[in-house]
Amino acid sequence: MSGETVEERRWDALVIGGGIAGLTAAWDLVRAGLRPLLIEARGYTGGLVAAGSIGGARMDLGAEGFVVRGQAATSMLAELGLRTAAPHGRPRLFLPPLAPGAGAGPSQWGLHRFPDHAYLGIPADPLAADVVAIIGQEAARRAAQDADLPGAVGTSPEDPDDLASFVTARMGAGVLERLVRPIVAGIHSADPADLAADVVMPGLRRATAELGSLSAAVAAVLERRRARKDGAGGRSVDAAVEGGLFRLTDALREAIEAGGGNVRTRTGAQWLRPGGGQDCADGQAPTAWRVGIAPTRRGPTPSDEPVPDGAQEVVATDRVVVACSAGAALRLLRGIPGLPASATELTVPVGAPIARFTLVARAPELSGEPVGSGLLVAPTGVAEPAAAASSAGVVASMPVSHGTDPGGGSASPTACPVRAKALSHLSAKWPWVGAELRALHGPDVHALRLSYGRPGQPRPQVDLQVALDDVAALTGVRIEPEAVIDHMLVRWDGTLPPVTPAYRERTRLLEEQLAPVTGLEVTGAWVAGTGIAAVVEHARTAAGRLVGSHGV
Repeated sequence: MSGETVEERRWDALVIGGGIAGLTAAWDLVRAGLRPLLIEARGYTGGLVAAGSIGGARMDLGAEGFVVRGQAATSMLAELGLRTAAPHGRPRLFLPPLAPGAGAGPSQWGLHRFPDHAYLGIPADPLAADVVAIIGQEAARRAAQDADLPGAVGTSPEDPDDLASFVTARMGAGVLERLVRPIVAGIHSADPADLAADVVMPGLRRATAELGSLSAAVAAVLERRRARKDGAGGRSVDAAVEGGLFRLTDALREAIEAGGGNVRTRTGAQWLRPGGGQDCADGQAPTAWRVGIAPTRRGPTPSDEPVPDGAQEVVATDRVVVACSAGAALRLLRGIPGLPASATELTVPVGAPIARFTLVARAPELSGEPVGSGLLVAPTGVAEPAAAASSAGVVASMPVSHGTDPGGGSASPTACPVRAKALSHLSAKWPWVGAELRALHGPDVHALRLSYGRPGQPRPQVDLQVALDDVAALTGVRIEPEAVIDHMLVRWDGTLPPVTPAYRERTRLLEEQLAPVTGLEVTGAWVAGTGIAAVVEHARTAAGRLVGSHGV
């Protein structure tokens, strides 16, 4: 290192990144008897799981729940002494009217309850009354043809593997446009055409091929959920931590430190190099890796990577977990000898600029929960299904263009009356939020959160009046500014990038190229895929490989 004297310290393991992936990996390393150092370049741990006080109540500002998959996340919660909770109430969709000829329905935008038996909008029974009410009779009949199509339709290796193409091939444009697209856009801040189906819904394409239909595959998913014994079963796709998801990251950090690990914020990794066979200064055996770390300060904007701001020190260790954001991780990985330069030349997708406006207000009219737990607003300009598409095995797989109807007619010209893409009635959805607010402020006080920002659209500009106007349009309840007790605007710019099929293939190849490298694991949402459950499982697997390859 050019001859300079740099302080060096040895650790059992180094975890780079203090989001949910890094915290999970460090926790599992501690459970295996190791004492890791976890560093996080920002001033807090948790990443997209963050909390803040609004109206005196502590609430999730970022992620608040997760899609339940497997046991990795729920078993971790149980071991940490946290309880899994399902959201209270049934959510709604705020949709434009059906196009003429698509079926009877209202002539303006309106609320529809989520179908009883569906997975991210894909129905187990396309002819169920609550599905027909949303997509219309013709589109429902087209969707029901899924049961008669060969299992290979939409699932063969030569078929497009994005979610929109898969759903359209199996069930047609009606299910895509009025169910899947609004729900996926609201949850993942991305269009289904930009998402790999196997990342968003792992195993669903394979199950469709094996069971013969998408509806059967969805029914199997729902049955497995109902059979769960860990408190995460039921109709809802979402689960949360009782008291708030932030309790999970708080508990992980506490457990890491209680187990002998160390957590340092405002500290970032600057370079990563093999140990080179040199003896450590204290005479211990050579280590596999040396990592330069340094204090950090904020970058030019809150969304930018923090920048170094102080003297470096060196960490010597046999185990490194790279769990930071994609840009920082790829920069570090470029220092690994033998790794092709092409492996780290990834173009990382950028997520939509997201703004979340949370308000606490006195509003007796909201006590009736007019929108249940909340609602998702259909993306503006979506096409409305009318006549059924062809019943043949080959179905159009490209996303429907805006402004036209899949059946050939014109889409409804009715403009969306709100700017928000989602509204959550937090004090109804999560009962502990409502209880805390009532204890602080008395009855009839409610918390609402509105979400703004879609792919390809400018950074949303939101203020209290915009939020109150949207609340009135979506719930029918007009809240005057003087009734607002507190409010907060939080931005998460670019933090939920779409995992496209091409990008997923590149990260898979990178993981394969890194697999032979001893003592190094890479994890995080940018390689694990979207969703807390997927990230937790990936991080726990990575930590397990490090423990297994070196012993304790």
